[in-house]
Amino acid sequence: MILGRYFNYDSIVELSSSSFKGAMGEILSTSSLKGGIDEIVSKLEAKENENTSYIGNRIAVSYLCSDFSSSYEICIGWSKSGIRYGFSSTGEHVVCIVALLLVSKKEHNFLKTIADLVNFFQRPSVARPLQKTETFEAFKATLIDSLKNINKKVKFVQIDPNEIFLKNAVEIAQQSQCTNVMLFGNIDLNNIDIEEVFSGIGLVNIIQSESDSSSIIYDSLVEFHVNVIPTNWIRGFRGIILLGIANKIFRHDAKICCVGSNTVPNVLDTLFIVDVQNEFHQVISPNAEFLQDDIKPEVLERVLSIATEIAIEGREGKAVGCLFVIGNIDKISLYMKPLVCNPFYGYPESERDIFNPFMDETIKEFSLIDGAFVIRGDGIIESAGTLIYTPNHNVIMPGGFGTRHTAAASISSVAECIAIAVSESTHAVTLFKSGQMLQVMQK
Repeated sequence: MILGRYFNYDSIVELSSSSFKGAMGEILSTSSLKGGIDEIVSKLEAKENENTSYIGNRIAVSYLCSDFSSSYEICIGWSKSGIRYGFSSTGEHVVCIVALLLVSKKEHNFLKTIADLVNFFQRPSVARPLQKTETFEAFKATLIDSLKNINKKVKFVQIDPNEIFLKNAVEIAQQSQCTNVMLFGNIDLNNIDIEEVFSGIGLVNIIQSESDSSSIIYDSLVEFHVNVIPTNWIRGFRGIILLGIANKIFRHDAKICCVGSNTVPNVLDTLFIVDVQNEFHQVISPNAEFLQDDIKPEVLERVLSIATEIAIEGREGKAVGCLFVIGNIDKISLYMKPLVCNPFYGYPESERDIFNPFMDETIKEFSLIDGAFVIRGDGIIESAGTLIYTPNHNVIMPGGFGTRHTAAASISSVAECIAIAVSESTHAVTLFKSGQMLQVMQK
């Protein structure tokens, strides 16, 4: 919007009145209006009672839409001693600069012009020099120079709404004493100044990836590539945080501000805070590592990824429940029996490796068989269709959980392993450790 053409340079006036009504009368007397000034002042006064025109820094920007001959006219008043804006609903402000925009009723897009005018006077490069002027002559010259310096056109940089959301998220995170901000949704950060926005707090950007988990560390940014993100990341954020803890990205006592895009792609719209100690107390001990040394974090991620896909997709159009047991095979073998002939028996380890690109479909096909998948901590699948048998366990499950979840809880307790159960009825993915359960994904 070119504002310069609407400024009436003859209507830049020095004000002698200290009241709103008197100041508006002085400003309007220098405008192109031929009459009806008292009526217009009354309308402006009524508008001011409803919603103040004060925009800060001792500046007020008011407007009135009426039967004016000109489409737009901008009049400016300057007061050295100040004008008192003493309205009960807004408090009292001392204003030294008053901008008045007169708009013809024929203009339907006048709100954009008002916004441009307000933004013009809120720009530090405009407001600060005007506030420093001591005489009316200096004020008028400075105002005219400001219009010339922007080529009689106010140019506004389009601010990325994601950057605004992130700045507020960082403020909330810092006030809540968070250790990290975790960003979901594959948000484009190319136009955002990471160093400025995330000054004083670390950013972990979650990137959905088809490959194994990995992290790339910059000065204030960690890019964490994972492949276990469900369609709705809010329902699967626990799994991501667990993998972050397993990969040493988050501490066990971290407090994480989770920010993401949940409805519109690439538009941030959701924020919540996770206290790791409270949220994961069932499976994470402050005195011990989340994963024991014999389980690789990438194995846990791959199993969570496959379990999530089974929970969401099922198999052949039907819901499927299954169980994965991950850990030291010498300990687990004490509590396992074959239900059927082991389909993985006799194959070389390279063909039983969970990282084998053909293994996902194989596991999904065998998930129709009753029993558990038993997987070594390094990712080698030992068996499928396995009965988990722990006769002396002391695990008591809440109501609503069947034998699969009971088996998962008991084996994780007696064999010091990780168990992951997919519910056929609720499609939830639940992780078990030391007999305790944590739901990591809901459909």
